[in-house]
Formats: sequence, C-alpha cells, structure tokens
Amino acid sequence: MEPIIRIEQLTFTYEGARRPALKEVDLAIWPGEFVLLTGPSGCGKSTLALCLNGVIPRDYPGSMEGKVLIGGRETTSFAPGELAGIVGLVQQDPDSQLCTLKVVDEVAFGPENLCLSPGEIDRRVRWALDAVGALHLWDREVYTLSGGEKQRVAIASVLAMQPQVLILDEPTANLDPRGAWEVIDVIDKLRREEQTTIIVIEHRLQRLLPLADRLLVMEDGTLGEGPPERPRAAYPAKPPASITKEPLLQVENLTVDWEGRRLLEDVSFKAHRGEIIAIMGDNGSGKTSLLMSLLGLIPPREGKITFAGEDITSLKAHVRARCMGLALQNPNHQLFARTNLEEAALPSRSLRPGGADEGEIRRLLGEFALPPERLPFTLSLGEKKRLILVSLLAYRPPLLLLDEPLVGQDDDRIGELLAILYGHAAAGGAVLLVCHEVALVSRFDRILFLEEGRLVIDAPPARAWEKLCALGRREYLEGWSWDD
Repeated sequence: MEPIIRIEQLTFTYEGARRPALKEVDLAIWPGEFVLLTGPSGCGKSTLALCLNGVIPRDYPGSMEGKVLIGGRETTSFAPGELAGIVGLVQQDPDSQLCTLKVVDEVAFGPENLCLSPGEIDRRVRWALDAVGALHLWDREVYTLSGGEKQRVAIASVLAMQPQVLILDEPTANLDPRGAWEVIDVIDKLRREEQTTIIVIEHRLQRLLPLADRLLVMEDGTLGEGPPERPRAAYPAKPPASITKEPLLQVENLTVDWEGRRLLEDVSFKAHRGEIIAIMGDNGSGKTSLLMSLLGLIPPREGKITFAGEDITSLKAHVRARCMGLALQNPNHQLFARTNLEEAALPSRSLRPGGADEGEIRRLLGEFALPPERLPFTLSLGEKKRLILVSLLAYRPPLLLLDEPLVGQDDDRIGELLAILYGHAAAGGAVLLVCHEVALVSRFDRILFLEEGRLVIDAPPARAWEKLCALGRREYLEGWSWDD
C-alpha cells in the first residue's frame, strides 16, 4: 500500500520573510490514518496544511523547494480546484472559507461543484450540518452567524464534499464545549466508518490523543514524532488586585436587536478596576454582541451604559474607543498596515495623547515574539491575535474587551498573555474576555454566563461552576480544560 500523502524535503519561505516557515520536512501518511499535529504558535503548522491542499505555492508568494504528493501526484500538477474533492481543509479562520449568503448554499457549494445530483447534494448537506450540530442554521444568513456558528458551517461545508483527506486546523477553537464534542464525534466516526485520512492541528490534545494513530510535533518549521519534549507551562495565578468600590463600567438593562433578531435581552452587570471577568456561553448566545455593544458598534434598543460615572450610551464608537480597546474574534478584520510595527502603532496615533511611543511598541512586539518588519497577513492566527493585543496595550485604554484572545496560543504564550492581563488589572484597568477554558477562567475574578442573550450567571468562578451544574450545563466543566 502506498501512502496517500508523501512530503519530500519540503522547504517554504514566505516572500519578504527572513527565515523559512518550513524546513526540509519529510512525511508519509497512509490511507485511513489519523494524525494529530501540534507545536508552538507560529511554528509552521498552518503553512504545512496549506501546502497539502495546494494553496501553497499557488496562492501565496514565496519560495518552495521539495515535493508534496497526494496519491502519488505532485500538488503543483493539479489544476486550481481539482484537489478540493480530494483534500478538504478547514482553516483556522472560518470567514476565509465562507463565500455564499445562506448556510444551506454554503454547505451545498462544494457538492454542486462536484456535479452531484440534487438528491445527493441535499442528503450531504443535511448530513454534514446535522453532524456538527448546525441543522437549525439551515436558512440563516451567513453574515449573521457568530464566530462559533461560522466554524460549524465551515466544517460542514468541507464534510459535505466527503474528501479522501480531511485537514482540520484547530477545529474546536471557536466552539462551545458541546460543539467541540460533536466535532470530535464526527472525526471519530469518519475514521472508523469511512476510513477517511484525517489530520488535526491542535494545541488542546487531551480528548484527541486517544483517537490518533500518531502525534507529530512541529518546532520552528521542522517536524518530528511526539510527544512534545518541552514541559507544559504552569499558568500564573492572578495576584490579589485592588478592586475599586465604584464600578469602572456599569451596564443596566441592555437590550440589543439586529436584523430582526434579539441578540441581548435585559443584561445588567458591573466591572470594577482591578477585575478580570470571563464571558462564557454557547455559540450564538450573545458574547460577541455584548462586547460590540459596549464599544458602540451595535446600538442598543434599550438600556444604559456608564463608564467612569459618565453615561456613554449615545456616544459613537470612535469616542468610546479612547477608553475601551476591542480585540475582535477574527483578527483579520483589524489588520490594515504593511508591517507589525505600523499595525501596532495605528490606534495610538489617534487614541493616545502625544501619539505612539515607538520604543514601547517595539518592546511589546518583542515580548510577544512578533518581528517588527513582518507582514501581518503572513502571521499565524495566534500571532495575529497577539498583534492586535499589542496595538491595544500601546495606547493604554482602561478597559480591554477581548473576544477569544487565547485561541491559537500554545501553553507558553497563554502564560505570557495572562501575565500581561494581570498587569493591566493591577495598574487599575479592567478586562472582559470571552473564553471557555475552565482551568483558565478559574483564575479570574468573575464569570458572566450568557444563554440565548440573557445573563443567567454573574458570580465568582467557584459559585459559577455550582450554578452551571444546577442548570445542567456540566459539559462546560468536563474534558476541555487544560490541566493546572
């Protein structure tokens, strides 16, 4: 039996990069094999995935040496789109894969291009959406979906093509715990029943390791067999902070509608200086909508928002941005400049008195392992998220609003990010961040848990876990937390 994937001495260097993203990679993967790939953020994992489906070198400028063969044929010999029915790739950023207006059309797009019969297309669409727990999204407009809902649809759109090789790049990163388990079940079923060759790129390994035939570890562009040699980082505990009596932010009876849908209903809470507060809830429960409403990107139907004692409910977003820094779930929506240094300095130019301090920005970029002259769009997802955070820290807003900032980060980077956030709180700031990781948010001061747009829990972590159990939501406490 011949390997379905063979890589020979693969080296790839992005245009303008000083070092190769991949260095002399050799690899053979057999039909029906399940391979788990891990490694530090920015080490080349996603670049390898793009090489496997032919997007590199076809669509990314750079220099490629060596060979990538699928079924004995070099990827460079396939016509554009010819590999799509053979190698299916679900990328880290679901927005980059969604190209139609409605969910049903998105999932049907691939099978339609395979020229399947209408009956077979309908069967595959229903099967794929049901497999990822997204059948209820059938008639939804794609642009109205949450990030996690888009992730489910992106996975379904690739599953519907039933490729011989399925590559999933951090498939559970934006999913709530229930969605993560559903995707894992689908992966296991494809492995057992369809003999699909599966490659999963992940930082969180606990539940996938028992399913995998092999663990591969990438480090600085080179590939080796697992397990990882480096010890797992110990996440720092949040030091005691001086939490002010008067709230920095007060939200009263916030109700938000958009496109005829109720996003938030009667939400009230306070955030004090010195606090770090996690926002949790299912995909589509209103977490991102809450952050965007606080900044003024989505106007409220009812309610009041007070910041440092001032009613800001009617203020425009560009005014609120002086005191609130928002990192969106998808960092690509916030990248505009040609270098990391320029990108990190952009908000400071208009939002920080006196403009950007280049020395401080270079220091922050160094702390986050981001080369100042690198092109932002060539960064990994985790690196892009760190770059956006640097751009916020550089102009020092008192309140940080962070939507899934820890996605795409390895253990070491998570520890560094936590230390930065703790320092922000200790300096008199506050942080609201969306995160589902129990072992991480247990270190924070409070949990806000949203359910269908309503705030159902506002409590310190230990009490929040008790309330989640009482609500029958034990999936948030099982299996998908990092070990301490």
